[in-house]
Amino acid sequence: MDLFATLQRQQRGTPFQRSDEMRFFLTYSGVLLDYPSLARFAKAAKPFDIIRANILIRALHNKTEIEEEFIRAIKEARKKQEQDPISIAVEKTRGFAKRLPCLEDGSRRVYVPILSRSINEIYDKNLPKLLDENYKLLLTTFNPLIIDTFDVYGNQIFDSYFTKLIPIAENENIKAFYDYDSFSVYFVNSQGRLENQICLFDKGIARRNTNHMIERLLPVAKAYLSFNKEEMIYWLVENKLISSTIINKINSKETSLYKRMEKHSGD
Repeated sequence: MDLFATLQRQQRGTPFQRSDEMRFFLTYSGVLLDYPSLARFAKAAKPFDIIRANILIRALHNKTEIEEEFIRAIKEARKKQEQDPISIAVEKTRGFAKRLPCLEDGSRRVYVPILSRSINEIYDKNLPKLLDENYKLLLTTFNPLIIDTFDVYGNQIFDSYFTKLIPIAENENIKAFYDYDSFSVYFVNSQGRLENQICLFDKGIARRNTNHMIERLLPVAKAYLSFNKEEMIYWLVENKLISSTIINKINSKETSLYKRMEKHSGD
């Protein structure tokens, strides 16, 4: 039996369906249908896929809000007959944008991760370019400019203000994150794809204890990232994150399978 698939099937109910992430998705996922390359995310059902969809929705919201705030600030400054309305609008919009979710990428803030890093420079530091004829496509039909967010920004995008995931540990290729809403650990590779997940608190756990979760999960994540499955299982059970009952069942079925295989090989 596969440990990860078994834990997913045997996990007790989680708060995810009642979470802010789920409510946000149900309220705004329709916006994804307006963009062919993003439309499939509107059908997300599993928690991790909903988290990914919400990153894209927040990116679209940021784009609209920054553009609208910039244009509004310009109009307001011109109405007041300010000497340099563009500069005033830039300052106001940059202050406004700092309240929005973003990915901190070195000295840059990525507000619209459905677009490339070079285009994000405009939304962070070069807002006047939005007024340039060469960039007006950004304000209207920007479908051709949409990128694969998760491929371009990798697992870094999950370690940002676009999600509520908590980073636990990492190696050069994979980052481990904990999600308090789905009681799951997600292992995301450098291409921004889910490599594996551990669903915690199976039906064999009589009472869930969610105190000090990151501290309890740290040795689990380190063991996974070191390719040490036995140690990972030890810490999952020791820290009461999964039950010994489910491990015993898996081991029992694996033993039975090996015995059957040995019997057939000897026939």
